[in-house]
Amino acid sequence: MMKTPWCLGLILCSSVLIIKPAANAQADPVRVAVANLTQDVNAIAQQYKALALDLEQVRRENAQLRQQLASDLSDREIQQQLSSALEALRREYRVADAQQKNEIIAEVSRHIDALGQQTEQVIRSVANTVKTQAEVNAVVSFSNDYPQSGITYTVRSGDTLSGIARKHASTTKYIQHANEIVNPARDLKVGQIIFIPIQE
Repeated sequence: MMKTPWCLGLILCSSVLIIKPAANAQADPVRVAVANLTQDVNAIAQQYKALALDLEQVRRENAQLRQQLASDLSDREIQQQLSSALEALRREYRVADAQQKNEIIAEVSRHIDALGQQTEQVIRSVANTVKTQAEVNAVVSFSNDYPQSGITYTVRSGDTLSGIARKHASTTKYIQHANEIVNPARDLKVGQIIFIPIQE
């Protein structure tokens, strides 16, 4: 229900108070003035109602605009949060990828170092073997200082030069010189026929 502004009520009351004393003196002009005043008040009231409706419409539109603005801000905030989260994931992926690459490189480097060490050990072992063999070949010189009489013997599995010498009353040195055996562990083979010098 629309309320009449206090100022309009005051005007109406004042008009009634002014009109009462002069009612008997000039009835017709007063009535005309009151009627005109009433029409003016009614017109003002209608304008007030129209302004109130316009104000209410403006308030509704303002509320809708605020809701829309809040929704737009909310969508913008969501997009910003999503963008920030996506960028954070990208950074984490780049860090993890770089870390994984470094770990792979470190692991490959360790394997390469280990392989290099093994290769170096093998090379040293081969070099030492060759050097030892060369030294043995250089040191060992065969002579004919052994008994020229003796027997032949076919090497069997499990035989050693010292065992053969003990079994046939000979010496390792005689058998080694007679058969020019540089390295008994390597040169003595199963099925090999050797000469065993025996002192008479």
